Amino acid sequence: MIRSTDFGQFISEQKEKRSIQSQELADRIGISKGYLSQIEHGKRLCHGKGLLPKIAEALELSDEERYKLYDLYAAASGRISPDIEAYIRSNPVIVQVLRKAHDVGATVQQWEEIIDLLEK
Repeated sequence: MIRSTDFGQFISEQKEKRSIQSQELADRIGISKGYLSQIEHGKRLCHGKGLLPKIAEALELSDEERYKLYDLYAAASGRISPDIEAYIRSNPVIVQVLRKAHDVGATVQQWEEIIDLLEK
């Protein structure tokens, strides 16, 4: 299980990688330095999914890094990754596809075939 410390550690690592000071990052995303410190040390998890895009933007994360940030948040919070949740909510067909896959017991191999089709 991913812990909130893994999520916070990822933010810390990305901040250090980019030579961004804590106060600067806190200012960029609109939170206090203390709150940022609590997130980085796993004492608090971001409240509100709106903060995640701000963190990703402030750290200038690549798509891969942003996905990792979102997935670590999802694992630590027990929720669906917010970008995926937004996509599901924006397209009712996705809900139908997921329900159908669930009903028929779609296998990993079948999902991988779907991914291959989408990548063509």
